[in-house]
Amino acid sequence: MKNTPCLLAAALLLAGCVHGDNVERLQAGMDREQVRAVMGPPEGSTYTPGKDCAYYTVLRDFWSRTPWSMSDRYYVCFTDGKVETYGKATQSAQMTAP
Repeated sequence: MKNTPCLLAAALLLAGCVHGDNVERLQAGMDREQVRAVMGPPEGSTYTPGKDCAYYTVLRDFWSRTPWSMSDRYYVCFTDGKVETYGKATQSAQMTAP
């Protein structure tokens, strides 16, 4: 019973994250529903006329994790409802993302 609060907190923390294997299933040309089936709902998004990008937190695989860095941020950009680009978001890419 003492571990229940810790397990619950860990489950809530991981619930909003996507596993890294899912990113490998993305392909250019997928529609929004296909991306949602693979990645789940996005954590955030940006919009410009004709193009929008969704952002996800993706857990690193076990061997790539460090205590201060267990996840990466990824983007999926759509043009006319289809995936045009996707990949790991960097600070500079997040600042210039449409």
